Amino acid sequence: MTPKKKTSKVFDWYTVTSDTLRGWSFAAIVVALGVVGFIGYRILNEAVLEREVARVIQEAQDLLRTVRDEGAINSYREEYFVARSYLEEAKQYQAAEDLQEAFRRAERSRSLLASILSTLSTRGPEGEAMFIAVEGEVEFRRGDRGSWQSARSRVALNAGDYVKTSKGGSAEIMTVDGTLYTVRQDTVLLIGRIRPAPGAAGQRTVQLESGWVDLGTSQSSSRISTPQAEARIQQDSTAAISHDPDKDESKFSAYEGSMVVASNDGTSQEVGNMQQVIQTGTKLSRPTPLPKPPVPVLPEDNYEAFLSSETEIVLEWQKVPGAEHYALQVARNRFFVQNVINVKDRKETSAKIGLQSVGTFVWRVSAVDGSGVQGPWSELRRFRVTSGDTLEGASTGGSDAARSSG
Repeated sequence: MTPKKKTSKVFDWYTVTSDTLRGWSFAAIVVALGVVGFIGYRILNEAVLEREVARVIQEAQDLLRTVRDEGAINSYREEYFVARSYLEEAKQYQAAEDLQEAFRRAERSRSLLASILSTLSTRGPEGEAMFIAVEGEVEFRRGDRGSWQSARSRVALNAGDYVKTSKGGSAEIMTVDGTLYTVRQDTVLLIGRIRPAPGAAGQRTVQLESGWVDLGTSQSSSRISTPQAEARIQQDSTAAISHDPDKDESKFSAYEGSMVVASNDGTSQEVGNMQQVIQTGTKLSRPTPLPKPPVPVLPEDNYEAFLSSETEIVLEWQKVPGAEHYALQVARNRFFVQNVINVKDRKETSAKIGLQSVGTFVWRVSAVDGSGVQGPWSELRRFRVTSGDTLEGASTGGSDAARSSG
């Protein structure tokens, strides 16, 4: 019998220049001594995360006490108890040693409490939302006749305020009911007023005029409208809504939980978990399934590469059933607005990255099915390049973030 030939895995190459390795220092700093090896690295990484969880929980507890002492609970009673619930859940996950989930819950509690205090101190109890984080060029305007101002974190927003992001701009906005909006680049939206919901607390609204937002509700439902429809997103849900005025097309995607989309023509569709509805004009499509998010495999989160011994690393993820190809992004920060690698038609489930200089990266990947429908992004992974001189003979691209070299 003729022995089978051993096949080798084929990777595409991407090169990261020194200019693209600057920025974003939010990731936890991991110091891994070579003599300690992989086990030592993991232990140190968890120790850093454990300290970070404890710090954020303590900050949330202090803010909770401040909100109560200053009487803000009288104006934002529902939001106060949502934040307190998140803090209690964070402590439970901390005790169970689920540090990632503990951090997420504590951070949500801290952000919500900070938004309550900032809204009261900046604009009074009528405030509806607040900028949590801003990246690139982001502006806001008070009402229809106000002038556009540069946005910054902790600025409160009120009913009737507009938010606009340019190309390369993105922002996180949290409403006081705990809904977190990630506003992508080239987006315009309007902060709405509280709308009463029969038999329930009022629901805050956002009107998307153009662009794309991702959102996650907490223990309250939320509403977001486009020119031709309104989506009612249920509590504890994550979703993405987009509107393209040139095509007169809107997309409503539910990643977790569900929503109901009501068109201006009187029809409606329920969008379940991992489903999408597309609206053209006023016509709503039937719900269609979304590809599942890929699961990253390599490298480990917060992986540290050394230029003195490594010239490249491999990004690898699990195959998604039904995926025709994958979209891959590598960026300098978690907003992914200035991507150093932005590949939309990756056939393989891996990519090889050539290293040139020190810095920190974040990366993610999503699956695209045969109909061109793109699913949600995978969880974000980070890697850091440290130590060693720039590789001799490596290509230099100036402001070019990345390019294929083979």
